[in-house]
Amino acid sequence: MFLTDEGFSFIKPIFENRIFLIYSSIEHIINLHKLIGEIMKKISILITIFVFFLSSASAQEKLMAPAANGAPLRGWWNGQYFFGDWGGQRQRLSDQGIDFVSTYVIDVLTNAYGGIRKHRVRYDSSLGLDVNVDLEKTSGLTGLQFHVSGLYRQGKNISGDIGNRFPPSSIFGSQQLRLYNLYLEQAMFHDKVSLKAGRLGTGDDFAQSPLYWTFLTNSIDGCPISLPINFFFTVYPTATWGARLKVSPVSAFTWKGGVYHQDSRIGRMEAHGADFTWRSNKGLLFIQELSFLPNNYKEAKGLAGNYKLGLFYSTGRFNDLYEDENGNSFAQTTLPQKRRYGNYGLYLHADQLVYREPGSVDQGFTPFAVLVLQPSDINEFPFFIDSGLTYKGLIPGRDNDVAGIGLAYGQWSGQMNKNQNESGKTATKYEIVLESTYKIAVNKWMYVQPDIQYIFDRRSGDNSADALVTGARIGVTF
Repeated sequence: MFLTDEGFSFIKPIFENRIFLIYSSIEHIINLHKLIGEIMKKISILITIFVFFLSSASAQEKLMAPAANGAPLRGWWNGQYFFGDWGGQRQRLSDQGIDFVSTYVIDVLTNAYGGIRKHRVRYDSSLGLDVNVDLEKTSGLTGLQFHVSGLYRQGKNISGDIGNRFPPSSIFGSQQLRLYNLYLEQAMFHDKVSLKAGRLGTGDDFAQSPLYWTFLTNSIDGCPISLPINFFFTVYPTATWGARLKVSPVSAFTWKGGVYHQDSRIGRMEAHGADFTWRSNKGLLFIQELSFLPNNYKEAKGLAGNYKLGLFYSTGRFNDLYEDENGNSFAQTTLPQKRRYGNYGLYLHADQLVYREPGSVDQGFTPFAVLVLQPSDINEFPFFIDSGLTYKGLIPGRDNDVAGIGLAYGQWSGQMNKNQNESGKTATKYEIVLESTYKIAVNKWMYVQPDIQYIFDRRSGDNSADALVTGARIGVTF
């Protein structure tokens, strides 16, 4: 719980000296946080230079060249992690039930054409740490696992230079040191049922697909971006109190249902992801997803597919995008917006491996498409589409590389357009992002991903906000 203004006024006369000490401590913590931020920025630059060096063809050739005393270096290069196995300690901890994974991702992007401020170069980065404890191994609690994760982000959003709504970089947001997930998960009935509860991201379990991770644009990567824009649909790096039940009676069918707290205040920056308050007047999100998963098992000879239907309802309160409290245009009356109870919608996802490379398990060509629908009166993007084409192993000899072409289309609310017109503003009709990308698997723990995006931002026929974005992403698993 956080201290209220009333509570502070009450205790100040009694504990004035202690409050002064607390404030002094907080000031030191803030200064320390700023210092950490500067240190992390310098570390990020050094890591970036280092991984660029490693990803060059000449460096790779030298590292992979046979040598009499090169076995340790080749073992490191071909291993799973940048920091290796910690002299065997990492594997021993995993055998005992404790697993650590840390990832570092950096995007360097420029608006080569168009936007409000042209030819700007921006970078942002995300350093994450995930710890999973198998309590069956550590404490004999069958099927129970504990998970905690956090991150540190920094950098700038190039969308601020372009003037569009869909960020070209999916790792921008909450640029700070931050707690993310904190939950327990219980597997039951031979792993056919699982229940997890605690601090969860809704997008970790619903409206998500590994295919989305192929892309850099936040309109595709993660989950369809209309969901977290329209309402408090928590995605990385913000988690909320919640619970998720998953039932998979057979390999081809899965049902998931979840309930999540709808208090957007917990995501504010000053809380650093650690606001554990439960405010009962903020509503709940109820969501369920039914999946049909043909040929998603090891012995399957057919081509794997994923087909999902998701339905959701939020009990929170939402501002009408056009009407005031009396049902008139709030742009004209300047009265408060009408408050509406409840928000709902559905999403459909389909992906299908249509061609598989001979002799491979997952190499081949996979198209996908996503549709999200919500009411127009309270949602900025009531109609949203994601689609894409991905190919793993397109170039012979590059079996783990992934090529992708993605398209995202978001149609702005008609009610919002009416408000913009009556306010004398330029009405925004839609935004489209077209992306082409290629993820180069340098080895098992590093990839380099050149990327190009074209953003169509239509405002009553004006194309001044259109932009061409180019750049690259680098990822390292520590």
